[in-house]
Amino acid sequence: MKRIITGILLSLLLIFIVVFTKIFWFFAAVALIVGLSLIEYYKITAGQDKGLLIIGTLFGVMIPVVVYLAGLKGVLGYLTFVVFLVFIYYLFIHEPLATVTSRIGVGILGIIYIAFFISHLILIRDLEQGSLWILFLVFIIAANDTFAYYVGKKYGRRKLSPIVSPNKTVEGAVGGFVGGLLIAIAFQQFFLLKITLIEAITLSAFIGIIGQFSDLFESLIKRSADVKDSGSILPGHGGVLDRIDSIIFPAPFLYYYIIIFKV
Repeated sequence: MKRIITGILLSLLLIFIVVFTKIFWFFAAVALIVGLSLIEYYKITAGQDKGLLIIGTLFGVMIPVVVYLAGLKGVLGYLTFVVFLVFIYYLFIHEPLATVTSRIGVGILGIIYIAFFISHLILIRDLEQGSLWILFLVFIIAANDTFAYYVGKKYGRRKLSPIVSPNKTVEGAVGGFVGGLLIAIAFQQFFLLKITLIEAITLSAFIGIIGQFSDLFESLIKRSADVKDSGSILPGHGGVLDRIDSIIFPAPFLYYYIIIFKV
């Protein structure tokens, strides 16, 4: 029940922010999500290195700001600057020396994997029909997660990735894929009229598959640290990162598809 209530409230809040607010407030919401997700990520991966949690979160949360103010070109320059600063930080804070390389990797990975990829939602929102594209993406992911959860719970037998995510099943993944496909078809029929049915089905397939992998990637990070949830801020859903993990990789995929083939 907690999971259902939280899911409904989050869905209503999402629709309001995406459809009824100006892009500044959408950017602010993305920046907040990025900041909370980065804190959860670094708590899982940084261990006792509190400095990495602080600089990683600060550098990362600036990416949606740069995307909002300067676009994709600006953020590529900023990322170069950030990588340089992370290396500078570890020139001075390098004890224990044996773990410096892994800590640098953890720091840069969080900034790119979470902050940069999720910030593509701001770029999508700024496109023609950007709000509809975001809802298209999120509804497919939500349907995929929901169908996968309930189909897997009822019919799941074969493990999808038993070591990384033992609760996920092949049957659940197929159910999620079908659920996302149905939502994509309905969305195309009523809202995204500028794309064909074949496009909607194809996009749904790619988003569903990439979303499944995106979810497993976050599970891999948690499993490596022997953590079940990234946090506990969302009742029934765990942390913020747990809630957005399936969108992290599909977001840039959808953005580049739109600007290459639709703009």
